Amino acid sequence: DDLFAPDAPTSRGMIVTILHRLEGKPEAGGKAGFEDVADGAWYADAVAWARENKIVEGYEDGRFGPDDPITREQFAVILYRYEQYKGGGFSGDWMFPLDYADADEISDFAVEAMHWCVMKGIIEGRTETTLVPGGGCTRAESAAILTRYCR
Repeated sequence: DDLFAPDAPTSRGMIVTILHRLEGKPEAGGKAGFEDVADGAWYADAVAWARENKIVEGYEDGRFGPDDPITREQFAVILYRYEQYKGGGFSGDWMFPLDYADADEISDFAVEAMHWCVMKGIIEGRTETTLVPGGGCTRAESAAILTRYCR
């Protein structure tokens, strides 16, 4: 209640809840639809809304993983899908190289989203030469990413 815990990991449920609140907590048409999202959980309405609006899809095994620490590339995908939900994102030919030594480590599902987030200055390199796409996000880092997105 009285700690921000800036170095603690950010969970997938936290990010979806933040975006849901940015939208004014709209009602979802149904339940979350993931086996690991219990009715009444603090993130359940947000996950249901995000799934209904194609902002999240979950894992291949049918779980959402609300308590899983979010990776930088998962965060990029969720933000990018949120941007598409709002009518933005890439259109037409857009491919450009990412000037990071580990850019080839970006998972296929996250390539477009990471490009968009880097191009917009939303996600910056963890260092001058690395993105660390599979690395986790602390709460402080997530706050910085969300602040850059909202600007």
